[in-house]
Amino acid sequence: MRILLAHNSLYYPSYGGGDKSNRLLMEALAARGHSVRVVARAEHFGPLAHTRLARELAGRGIPPKEPGGASVEFQLHGVEVRVLTRDPSLRAYFAAQVEAFEPEIILASTDDSAHLMLEIALRCARARVVYLVRATIALPFGPDSSLPSAFQTEALRQADGVVAVSEYVADYSRRWGGLEAIHLPISLLEPGDRPDLGRFDNRFVSMVNPCAVKGISIFLALAERFPDVPFAAVPTWGTTAADAAALRKLPNVAVLAPFDAIDDLLRQTRVMLVPSLWAEARSRVILEAMSRGIPVMASDVGGLAEAKLGVDYLLPVNPVAHYRSMVDELMVPMAEIPSQDVLPWAAALERLLTDRTHYERLSAESRRAALAYARDLSVAPFEAYLHKVLRSVRRRAAPLGLPRKPALSDERRRLLALRLKRATRYVAD
Repeated sequence: MRILLAHNSLYYPSYGGGDKSNRLLMEALAARGHSVRVVARAEHFGPLAHTRLARELAGRGIPPKEPGGASVEFQLHGVEVRVLTRDPSLRAYFAAQVEAFEPEIILASTDDSAHLMLEIALRCARARVVYLVRATIALPFGPDSSLPSAFQTEALRQADGVVAVSEYVADYSRRWGGLEAIHLPISLLEPGDRPDLGRFDNRFVSMVNPCAVKGISIFLALAERFPDVPFAAVPTWGTTAADAAALRKLPNVAVLAPFDAIDDLLRQTRVMLVPSLWAEARSRVILEAMSRGIPVMASDVGGLAEAKLGVDYLLPVNPVAHYRSMVDELMVPMAEIPSQDVLPWAAALERLLTDRTHYERLSAESRRAALAYARDLSVAPFEAYLHKVLRSVRRRAAPLGLPRKPALSDERRRLLALRLKRATRYVAD
């Protein structure tokens, strides 16, 4: 098959779970002999972004091709990657790549929440379109949506297939969006060995991407309750300047740079915290930590119960129920964060920090369950699904005639302007 991924984010190097999952999925398909191309974008556009990406790739031993225009091209583990860097005209660039590559399958996902690339894919006269749902907040329907849209919901219904990262997300998509969604393993693990890193004497209680919706309030409350215990915070896409300031106020919290290799964090981690307050789709860090024998304390929301594989601890939270009609400085939708009861979290953490026998038992149980899951984890079911989509009757005429977009309210225009500003600004840091 000729497979094209529309990736409205930085494909590599990147530190977000969805970005990493998309990359591993494409590499697994390429390893099975398919012709795979990715169209992605730099986080910010401009000459500096172009130069920085080219240098970063070269430093990692990946020779970049620079066609002298708006993009950087390279090959990674059998996948052709095209990254738009200089020019913010993402839709035109993606349309040109579709025309040049002539894919049989176009994969789009919730990283393209504004459907900038999806609409181009749906208008393609030849390719089938399969949509990957990795986050309910980015869907345009249902109670978890941060920006509902009847138009975007109708566009999703035109896809030839919808695949969700968890059964929770698949059920949500069917119930609230009327999508014929199924759950398949699309969050694969890195190939290779998974060392046993869980140690009672490891240094940190760690959290990745501390921010409002990910439960930074619980992380901070626990760090305050255990002042003699070292905590580690790893800011990524959601951590605002205010979040970072709050982390640095606590003397027992170390703020670490994002890790390209997750083992570099896990070998320092005693307990991993995943205290999400939104309806998390699945969370790949749970499986990554458990497979290395690191006990994980996670919220009992969304698809996290599936990721925990029946192993303690799933803990109660008061989940996010509403989003404001605004975004923060990182363009992340701002949620109304309810107050939390940290006592169950503190009790569980205290036991893990003081009871070595309990810790080691949970470490072994976590590793055993995660490795058993990983042994059966394969791209084969997703590959078979793509073949089935190709054999099925097309869901739409070609080219697609989408309904006319409704007029935007002033608030929606403001949100769109903010997002476009982020897409086109130049950054010198």
